[in-house]
Amino acid sequence: MKYIRTISLLAIAIIVSQAFVNFQERLNQGCTDKKEWSSNALGIHFQPVFQGKKIDLNAAAPKGAPSISMLRLYLSNFTFLKNGSIVFEEKNSYHLLDLEDENTLELKFAGLENLDFDLLQFNLGIDSLTHVSGAMGGDLDPTKGMFWTWQSGYVNFKLEGTYVKCPTRNHEFQFHLGGYLAPFQSVQSVQLKVSKGEKLLLQLDVSPFFEQVDWVKKYSIMSPGKEAVAASRVLANSFSIHAE
Repeated sequence: MKYIRTISLLAIAIIVSQAFVNFQERLNQGCTDKKEWSSNALGIHFQPVFQGKKIDLNAAAPKGAPSISMLRLYLSNFTFLKNGSIVFEEKNSYHLLDLEDENTLELKFAGLENLDFDLLQFNLGIDSLTHVSGAMGGDLDPTKGMFWTWQSGYVNFKLEGTYVKCPTRNHEFQFHLGGYLAPFQSVQSVQLKVSKGEKLLLQLDVSPFFEQVDWVKKYSIMSPGKEAVAASRVLANSFSIHAE
């Protein structure tokens, strides 16, 4: 009897293990597999700007503007709607956008070629359910440099550089925004009205973010907290989308 129970437990363990492997493979494919994209899939190009001007990493900043050395962020749970009803919802929807890697700034959505939609919805950051599932693969791989710890979870948004208003040595600032545990959940929902085109330009203007910072007191956020939540809200309200 004990032998049979041992065999049964072993069989269950194998089934659960295989199910997890299959889930992981599907997740990785959803995050990284671009081979199945059709040539005419809907494209969204991400472009960060400061006061309407494109941001280039480590470029000499115009007067009154910051010089950005790092800009990374997670956008997730992409959903397309028409008249308030969902017409397309991306599965395993996690995208790490890194200004240092232009390939990450081009998002493709196969299956939307002939669908009509007027609203785009997504999250700035990673939802709580994904956090409690633990670090995963693809764009969620911890080696991407966007994972704090098992307790703190993922960093939703990273912004580093120099700004003349920053009183630190060499005017350097660091903002790593994240947090998924109450009361400091920093993930933010974004909704944008869309005029459909073959390609869409998704812009994030970081100038409102710089305007709300009290540069005398707070020029670095490196952990979850109320400051990270407040800053994340400002960023979520700074997206816009345009048909190209």
